[in-house]
Amino acid sequence: MPAEVGLALGHLNRRISGANYEKQRLGCFILVATSSVLLMTLAHAEEVLCEDKRTHLRQQIEHAQAHDNQHRIRGLQRALQAIEENCTNERVLAEAADEVRKSQEDVREREAELEDALRNQDEDDIQKRRAKLEEATRELEEHTQELDALQHRLDS
Repeated sequence: MPAEVGLALGHLNRRISGANYEKQRLGCFILVATSSVLLMTLAHAEEVLCEDKRTHLRQQIEHAQAHDNQHRIRGLQRALQAIEENCTNERVLAEAADEVRKSQEDVREREAELEDALRNQDEDDIQKRRAKLEEATRELEEHTQELDALQHRLDS
Protein backbone atom coordinates (compact mmCIF):
# COMPACT_ATOMS: atom_id res chain seq x y z
CA MET A 1 0.00 0.00 0.00
CA PRO A 2 1.48 3.40 -0.91
CA ALA A 3 2.67 5.52 2.00
CA GLU A 4 0.16 8.34 1.42
CA VAL A 5 -2.79 5.97 1.64
CA GLY A 6 -1.30 4.17 4.63
CA LEU A 7 -0.94 7.49 6.44
CA ALA A 8 -4.49 8.47 5.58
CA LEU A 9 -5.83 5.13 6.83
CA GLY A 10 -3.73 5.28 9.98
CA HIS A 11 -4.92 8.80 10.62
CA LEU A 12 -8.50 7.69 9.98
CA ASN A 13 -8.23 4.76 12.37
CA ARG A 14 -6.88 7.01 15.15
CA ARG A 15 -9.63 9.57 14.63
CA ILE A 16 -12.63 7.31 14.46
CA SER A 17 -13.12 6.30 18.03
CA GLY A 18 -15.59 3.57 18.66
CA ALA A 19 -16.05 -0.02 17.80
CA ASN A 20 -13.18 -1.94 16.25
CA TYR A 21 -15.80 -3.40 13.98
CA GLU A 22 -16.07 -0.12 12.08
CA LYS A 23 -12.32 0.06 11.63
CA GLN A 24 -12.13 -3.51 10.40
CA ARG A 25 -15.08 -2.96 8.09
CA LEU A 26 -13.49 0.10 6.52
CA GLY A 27 -10.13 -1.67 6.22
CA CYS A 28 -11.70 -4.66 4.47
CA PHE A 29 -13.70 -2.39 2.20
CA ILE A 30 -10.60 -0.47 1.15
CA LEU A 31 -8.62 -3.67 0.62
CA VAL A 32 -11.26 -5.12 -1.70
CA ALA A 33 -11.62 -1.84 -3.59
CA THR A 34 -7.86 -1.49 -3.89
CA SER A 35 -7.41 -4.99 -5.26
CA SER A 36 -10.00 -4.57 -7.97
CA VAL A 37 -8.81 -1.09 -8.90
CA LEU A 38 -5.17 -2.14 -9.16
CA LEU A 39 -5.80 -4.22 -12.26
CA MET A 40 -7.86 -1.48 -13.90
CA THR A 41 -5.30 1.18 -13.01
CA LEU A 42 -2.40 -0.77 -14.43
CA ALA A 43 -4.29 -1.29 -17.68
CA HIS A 44 -5.15 2.40 -17.77
CA ALA A 45 -1.55 3.44 -17.15
CA GLU A 46 -0.54 1.50 -20.24
CA GLU A 47 -2.50 4.02 -22.35
CA VAL A 48 -1.38 7.21 -20.63
CA LEU A 49 2.24 7.71 -21.55
CA CYS A 50 2.92 9.89 -24.57
CA GLU A 51 4.21 7.11 -26.79
CA ASP A 52 1.12 5.06 -26.08
CA LYS A 53 -1.06 8.02 -26.98
CA ARG A 54 0.79 8.45 -30.27
CA THR A 55 0.54 4.74 -31.08
CA HIS A 56 -3.16 4.67 -30.32
CA LEU A 57 -3.84 7.70 -32.53
CA ARG A 58 -1.79 6.26 -35.39
CA GLN A 59 -3.88 3.10 -35.26
CA GLN A 60 -7.06 5.15 -35.35
CA ILE A 61 -5.74 7.12 -38.33
CA GLU A 62 -5.03 3.87 -40.19
CA HIS A 63 -8.54 2.66 -39.45
CA ALA A 64 -10.05 5.96 -40.65
CA GLN A 65 -7.93 5.80 -43.81
CA ALA A 66 -9.11 2.26 -44.48
CA HIS A 67 -12.69 3.57 -44.37
CA ASP A 68 -11.86 6.80 -46.27
CA ASN A 69 -13.19 8.97 -43.42
CA GLN A 70 -11.43 12.24 -44.28
CA HIS A 71 -13.08 14.28 -41.53
CA ARG A 72 -11.96 11.78 -38.88
CA ILE A 73 -8.46 11.58 -40.39
CA ARG A 74 -8.01 15.36 -40.15
CA GLY A 75 -9.19 15.43 -36.53
CA LEU A 76 -6.94 12.57 -35.52
CA GLN A 77 -3.95 14.14 -37.28
CA ARG A 78 -4.52 17.40 -35.36
CA ALA A 79 -4.69 15.42 -32.10
CA LEU A 80 -1.50 13.53 -33.00
CA GLN A 81 0.28 16.78 -33.81
CA ALA A 82 -0.78 18.28 -30.45
CA ILE A 83 0.55 15.24 -28.59
CA GLU A 84 3.83 15.31 -30.52
CA GLU A 85 4.27 19.02 -29.78
CA ASN A 86 3.09 19.17 -26.17
CA CYS A 87 3.11 15.79 -24.47
CA THR A 88 6.05 14.80 -22.30
CA ASN A 89 6.31 11.87 -19.95
CA GLU A 90 7.29 14.32 -17.21
CA ARG A 91 4.07 16.29 -17.80
CA VAL A 92 2.02 13.10 -17.60
CA LEU A 93 3.76 12.26 -14.30
CA ALA A 94 3.24 15.79 -12.97
CA GLU A 95 -0.47 15.61 -13.79
CA ALA A 96 -0.74 12.25 -12.03
CA ALA A 97 1.11 13.61 -8.97
CA ASP A 98 -1.27 16.58 -8.92
CA GLU A 99 -4.23 14.18 -8.86
CA VAL A 100 -2.69 12.42 -5.85
CA ARG A 101 -2.27 15.76 -4.03
CA LYS A 102 -5.88 16.73 -4.76
CA SER A 103 -7.08 13.35 -3.51
CA GLN A 104 -5.06 13.72 -0.31
CA GLU A 105 -6.69 17.10 0.26
CA ASP A 106 -10.12 15.59 -0.30
CA VAL A 107 -9.42 12.81 2.21
CA ARG A 108 -8.35 15.36 4.84
CA GLU A 109 -11.52 17.38 4.24
CA ARG A 110 -13.72 14.28 4.50
CA GLU A 111 -11.97 13.27 7.74
CA ALA A 112 -12.73 16.69 9.23
CA GLU A 113 -16.37 16.41 8.16
CA LEU A 114 -16.62 12.97 9.75
CA GLU A 115 -15.09 14.28 12.97
CA ASP A 116 -17.74 17.00 13.10
CA ALA A 117 -20.50 14.45 12.59
CA LEU A 118 -19.01 12.24 15.31
CA ARG A 119 -18.90 15.20 17.72
CA ASN A 120 -22.55 15.99 16.95
CA GLN A 121 -23.46 12.31 17.38
CA ASP A 122 -25.82 12.44 14.39
CA GLU A 123 -25.88 8.82 13.26
CA ASP A 124 -27.39 9.58 9.84
CA ASP A 125 -24.78 12.27 9.16
CA ILE A 126 -22.01 9.98 10.44
CA GLN A 127 -22.99 7.30 7.92
CA LYS A 128 -23.11 9.82 5.06
CA ARG A 129 -19.73 11.31 6.01
CA ARG A 130 -18.19 7.86 6.44
CA ALA A 131 -19.37 6.86 2.94
CA LYS A 132 -17.90 10.06 1.46
CA LEU A 133 -14.60 9.41 3.24
CA GLU A 134 -14.51 5.85 1.94
CA GLU A 135 -15.05 7.12 -1.62
CA ALA A 136 -12.35 9.78 -1.24
CA THR A 137 -9.97 7.13 0.13
CA ARG A 138 -10.68 4.85 -2.86
CA GLU A 139 -9.96 7.71 -5.25
CA LEU A 140 -6.70 8.47 -3.44
CA GLU A 141 -5.69 4.82 -3.75
CA GLU A 142 -6.55 4.80 -7.47
CA HIS A 143 -4.58 7.96 -8.18
CA THR A 144 -1.62 6.76 -6.12
CA GLN A 145 -1.55 3.43 -7.95
CA GLU A 146 -1.75 5.16 -11.31
CA LEU A 147 1.17 7.43 -10.41
CA ASP A 148 3.20 4.43 -9.17
CA ALA A 149 2.42 2.50 -12.37
CA LEU A 150 3.48 5.44 -14.53
CA GLN A 151 6.72 5.89 -12.60
CA HIS A 152 7.45 2.17 -12.83
CA ARG A 153 6.70 2.22 -16.54
CA LEU A 154 9.16 5.06 -17.13
CA ASP A 155 11.81 3.39 -14.97
CA SER A 156 11.56 0.18 -17.00
